[in-house]
Amino acid sequence: MTPVNIALNIYNIFLGIILIISIALRRNTITKQQNWIKWMVISNIILAVAHTCYLLFRTKTGTVYYIICSIAIFIMYLAVFAIIDITIIFFVRYLNQNRFKKALTISLLAITIVFSFFLILTPFTGAYYVLHADNSKEYGPLIFIPYSLQALIYVLMIIYLISNRKTLKAQRVATILSFVLFPQIAQIIQLTQHGLYLITTGYSITFLIMVIFENHRLETSLDYTEVELDEKENELKEKLSEIERSKLAVIKMQNHTIESLSNLVENRDEDTGEHVRRTRAYVELLAVQLMKNNHYSEILNPRYVRFLKRAAPMHDIGKIVVPDAILKKPGYLTDDEFTQMKRHASEGGRIVHEIMDGYEDPEYIDITANIAKYHHEKWDGTGYPDNLKGSEIPLCARIMAIADVFDALVSPRVYKSPMSYEEAFKIIYEGSGIHFDPIIAHEFLQIKGKAASVNESFKYID
Repeated sequence: MTPVNIALNIYNIFLGIILIISIALRRNTITKQQNWIKWMVISNIILAVAHTCYLLFRTKTGTVYYIICSIAIFIMYLAVFAIIDITIIFFVRYLNQNRFKKALTISLLAITIVFSFFLILTPFTGAYYVLHADNSKEYGPLIFIPYSLQALIYVLMIIYLISNRKTLKAQRVATILSFVLFPQIAQIIQLTQHGLYLITTGYSITFLIMVIFENHRLETSLDYTEVELDEKENELKEKLSEIERSKLAVIKMQNHTIESLSNLVENRDEDTGEHVRRTRAYVELLAVQLMKNNHYSEILNPRYVRFLKRAAPMHDIGKIVVPDAILKKPGYLTDDEFTQMKRHASEGGRIVHEIMDGYEDPEYIDITANIAKYHHEKWDGTGYPDNLKGSEIPLCARIMAIADVFDALVSPRVYKSPMSYEEAFKIIYEGSGIHFDPIIAHEFLQIKGKAASVNESFKYID
């Protein structure tokens, strides 16, 4: 039977390697269950290798061969019990049934300690087996212990299954029964066929079934998860679309409210409100021009420009605190009147925070407040309300300053007639580095035609 046993062992070794490779190839979806199965298969490979070594060298004489056979037999007994131990631990841990779980775990630990104690003594006492000088082997007086302990483990496992039968899935029960059944069938066949060793093959069949069941369970779980994810994705898309529609409606309402409020303020000084739309258009043109030429790239981006465009109409919101007599005065203001007029800048920043804090994006609020408060600051530090200088002035306010001044120059007021475009552009040029940021002033002069077209599109109608 030696050639048959060696052939079976080689088959079991190759089958074990294939199973381990199969598990390893699923490393992205490998489960803890599969890891435990891997160690069972490795133990079975070790058992097959040890048995093959014993079969190859048992007919040879000499100290070296005797030592090899002694180690091989010791490993065979150890590997068989290791397979049983690891498999039962796997079942107990992943069946996750609490009834009798603690009792089974303690019993398994006690059985393992008893088996290991006598196995360690066996090479010196012959408890489980005796290896003669010619490498022939016979059972020792305590050989009944490993078989009894093995049978006891199976009995405890069956009790555990029966006690939890109502909560266990049929697939799990079938896997456990295959582990109990196939090795026992292999042992029964061995008793009828003297010299045939089928224990390793019995375990190999069991582990093959376990891997197939585990892969099927994982595939089913992944398919179910994929379906769930698709459903959740569709739900999420619908909710996002609904949120997006609501968000757009809110933004549209906010923009309309802001524009209406800004127009209301502008109308108080007898402007038609077109100033709001024109300055918003100038600001957008200028910001895009700056971004196109990579100026202030650490700040300017599409999001910032979008907020800037929305914020521009609020630049004069502070005028709501200025008396009508000053706003509508058909002439130049006195020093006291101008002092009161200048209040609209600081008050504008305050009002923005009062009406927007908690309801809008913080970045948008900052841009709007900075525009309202600082659009009358000057590059040389002679502006108001805080006499900021150069880059101390927020970028949004520097952009707004040019748009506001240009529109004021080319638009009629109660105290003046509109200036020509060329005269207005000349004032912007001369104010570069004094009133205005020189970079922004330069880029504004590059889009003179577009700025003039905007003004013509929203022409003041007397």
